[in-house]
Amino acid sequence: MRFGMLVMAFVGGAALAAAGGDDLSAVKDAAVRQYDQGSYEESRTNLRQLDDARALDGPLLYRLFFCESATGHEDYAKKALDRARTELEKTIPAARTLEESFYLANTYANLGKSEDARKAASDATAQIESGRAESPKTAIGFFQLGKLYQDQGRQTEASTAYAKALDGFDLKDGRYGGNARWALRYLGSGSYARGDFAASESSFARLTALGGADPSDWESLAASRVRLGQYAKASEAWRSLVKLDPANADDPRYSARLADTAVTLSPLPAAATGGAAFSAMSRTDLEAFLKARAEAVTAAQGRATAALAAEGDDVSKPPPDPKLSQELARTLRETRGQFVAACLEYAIRRYGIRETAFREGYAVLIFQDRAWELPEGFAQEAGGKPAGGS
Repeated sequence: MRFGMLVMAFVGGAALAAAGGDDLSAVKDAAVRQYDQGSYEESRTNLRQLDDARALDGPLLYRLFFCESATGHEDYAKKALDRARTELEKTIPAARTLEESFYLANTYANLGKSEDARKAASDATAQIESGRAESPKTAIGFFQLGKLYQDQGRQTEASTAYAKALDGFDLKDGRYGGNARWALRYLGSGSYARGDFAASESSFARLTALGGADPSDWESLAASRVRLGQYAKASEAWRSLVKLDPANADDPRYSARLADTAVTLSPLPAAATGGAAFSAMSRTDLEAFLKARAEAVTAAQGRATAALAAEGDDVSKPPPDPKLSQELARTLRETRGQFVAACLEYAIRRYGIRETAFREGYAVLIFQDRAWELPEGFAQEAGGKPAGGS
């Protein structure tokens, strides 16, 4: 689950109503465990049973809301969310842990009350910072603390708390997997934004290894690896994304092909010759640059074709000027490196490389090595490699 109208809901202890005794406690334990494992349909069934027994407190009501929404029961979800807000607001003054504040902030966020969510989070962390409340002792407690800092935009504190949570989670039975993915996603995205691509790659690699990763997580992993120059591993990430949804994987296919080509051309240039760095170019500038590079390929091959035509029918003869072959081969080689580098920049920004390449007519330059070769009859480069080919 990602942020949107649904804010992630996670585990925490809550007291059941006295009615039902051990039987209700067992149902509650099962509901919470299933919820933590992402089994929302099963958890919903048990939470409704608890609701029938009037044994839902604020955190459990929030869980019920999330399960109802995750399983497509929006009317029930809205009612549960309203009840969760009312119950949580009543219990916050006497709360001894972060759990109620964590769920209240999530509740406000889902209700579109962002300022109320921020205040609930700020009030909770202020209790910790002042010593009026104890710091968390458990992994889930540190996760809740990290989320409350995240709600305030306090990245340093959130990252520290999330890291402690990740150190403490036991994920063997799938419990807390959603929490771990959330924390790793936050850490990875923050590292990427700061330019720490090694840390970003580490977080997203760990996230995707857990299973249950979103498509955007695989994209982020690939982008981190491109930034690090790990093109073969970037291709692996994109190809994993293709396997997840083959019918809607045109962009990952194009991106993986570009990364494979980058392996053979590495190191790629970081900037256009005498121009701006690709990472500094706007989308419009990148598109103009790619179109110009494609036109340069067409122009180089046109010059070669014209030179061959001037020779008449004897295509086995070299061009009149041997320097022309070297010049055109060098042009194609340099153009290809810049073209692939700019395409990868375009791809990792998720602008839609397939659509743009198809529309502008240079998809062939991405997928066909022969599109980078000079016409038959031109001299080979040193070592017998076709000019511009690979």
